[in-house]
Amino acid sequence: MISKEEIKKAAEFKIKQMGGYLVDIKVNTTNVITVYIDRVEGVLVEHCLEISKYIEERFDREIEDYELTVCSAGLDNAFRVNEQYQKHIGKEVGVLLTNGRRKKGIILSYNDELLLEVERKKKGSRKEYITEKVLISKDEIKETKLKINFK
Repeated sequence: MISKEEIKKAAEFKIKQMGGYLVDIKVNTTNVITVYIDRVEGVLVEHCLEISKYIEERFDREIEDYELTVCSAGLDNAFRVNEQYQKHIGKEVGVLLTNGRRKKGIILSYNDELLLEVERKKKGSRKEYITEKVLISKDEIKETKLKINFK
């Protein structure tokens, strides 16, 4: 069975060469391998095909029988690496904290701490909102997802 580390070693150079970064690798017990990638400019099918071909050239199908899929990290999946936070600065996200609370706001910065601009109702008012900055430690974050708005 091919390990995650072997796949990572084979894929990272090509992914970085294309201006991207590795988000995750999943290998199941039947050697079905899925490589998730992302780029600041977005991922095209051509990028996935090129990386897939590059990885396949490094493993012999006669020795290892495997199925390989290379795909985008996806808009609706939770962030897995720091680069995803950097890519989405200025965009709205939903954050699930380890204590079960949720925060929604715009990413202002990320450097092992997430700085969000959060809007909340002013106390005693039904219509007035105030904007505040909230700093969340990386250790407090259970999951962060991009909010997709269709406006």
